[in-house]
Amino acid sequence: MLSASWALLDAHALAFAIVIAAAAAGAGIACGTYAASSSDASGYVSESRLIASARLATDEPLARAVAWPNATWAFSPLGYRPGSEPGELVPTYPAGLPLVMAPVRLIAGELAVYLVVPLLGAIAVLATYGVGTRLHSRIAGLIAAFLLATSPIVLFQIVQPMSDVPVTAWWTLALLFALAPFPGGPLAAGAASGLAILTRPNLMPFALVIAVVVVNIPRGRDERRRRFDRLVGFAAGITPAVGAQFLMQWRLYGSPMASGYGSAGDLYALNTIVPNAVGYARRMIHGEGPALALAVAALIVSAIIRTRPAGVPPLKRTIVLAAIAVGIVAASYLPYAVFAEWSYLRFLLPAFPLLFVLAGALIVNAVLRFPPQLRATTLLCVLAIAGSFNIVRAQQEQAFAMQRYESRYRFAGRYLASALPPNALVITGQESGSARYYTNLPILRWDQLDVDLDTAIAALRALRRHPVFVVEDWEAPQLAKKNPRSVNARLDWQPRAEFGEETRVFLYDPADGEAHRTWRADRVH
Repeated sequence: MLSASWALLDAHALAFAIVIAAAAAGAGIACGTYAASSSDASGYVSESRLIASARLATDEPLARAVAWPNATWAFSPLGYRPGSEPGELVPTYPAGLPLVMAPVRLIAGELAVYLVVPLLGAIAVLATYGVGTRLHSRIAGLIAAFLLATSPIVLFQIVQPMSDVPVTAWWTLALLFALAPFPGGPLAAGAASGLAILTRPNLMPFALVIAVVVVNIPRGRDERRRRFDRLVGFAAGITPAVGAQFLMQWRLYGSPMASGYGSAGDLYALNTIVPNAVGYARRMIHGEGPALALAVAALIVSAIIRTRPAGVPPLKRTIVLAAIAVGIVAASYLPYAVFAEWSYLRFLLPAFPLLFVLAGALIVNAVLRFPPQLRATTLLCVLAIAGSFNIVRAQQEQAFAMQRYESRYRFAGRYLASALPPNALVITGQESGSARYYTNLPILRWDQLDVDLDTAIAALRALRRHPVFVVEDWEAPQLAKKNPRSVNARLDWQPRAEFGEETRVFLYDPADGEAHRTWRADRVH
């Protein structure tokens, strides 16, 4: 019975992979934030609304009505930046994920937008299984799918409307299509690669991994011709998206080679390579320790038990592809900015599927050296242990608490939309993206303001605007420090509303502050 369990696992690997993918999507749906929060999430969700309305940019007339320097920057919420004309606000983030969200929004409404990332997460898991099956074996693919689905950083990102899981899904799907034997595989691989590039343009060189697979066909008659035809098919699939990306960058940022994040000189520096190499290595050990431990243990077992099992596929192709993938992703992010938070391990996610496929192949090669009756039991036990450690790590990193933590953006935004008058203007910083999204009111970024705060408030009132403050608790000291002479920046009166648990968000009306100061002055006299 135990001897047959390995064959049973192999025969039903696809069914198990589907269950694992569904569980990953279920985690994303059940624990999803469902909030246009902070910079990234509000940027992607609001951009999907722009695209759904057939626009690439929006306009803020107030930026042309005031005589401040850099006024458009001050009226740009998080996730947006000034366009080519005064008052034009253009998205900071690439359009790939919003382009997928937009038709979902039009068909099924706003809530469905937040299901896109969990569903793409399921696609990433299934595609990883398929890649593992093509490169090595069904069980190797199943192991890779399991490691990806339980990866703490995947669980952390699958609950948020951000692009890390989607870009991983598109690149893995492209790799699967490139490995597929059907004639349209290269074209489909190119189309999936195009979606990945639209989602994360700086990873365009990752297409080299897909191209290597596309031309790496079995030897036979007319080999050169077949390689050329497959490469042409891949190019035909990827070219429309690459062209669209260059056109959008030209339209929004003034140059086909520019991005919403700034110029390459602003973003990359050689002196960040060593700190990032150390930082990402620590994050990998911290976040993916179980997968790394399994791969190392498999290598040790294979070194001790030297008898090579019959019929085991070679590892060379998997090692080469994983090495290229890791090299490209590392080259894209090691010279990038240095971040302290563990969550920035998400930048490396596109390389994870191939790394986990390699780990799965190593594990299968090691387990096949065991007696037949021990193979399935050993594999399931080590995967259960690894998965348990992964889930605990994800929980420690608050992956399953993000819904509660990020809810402050949604609650505050919905309240503002219902409570503020039509002529209101929200002075805020961290809440700027969500406030703009939920209320459709203009916002003023106090952290980007180049004039005195009280002067700005007076100018806005002259334009018949009713300014209010929406400030998170940690921002209040920074607001006062930036505006030491401003009576409004003190926020020393009673807020009208407050939201959130760990982080508190307060709504202040400067008119209440004036009344409070008048009352105090009357008391003194």
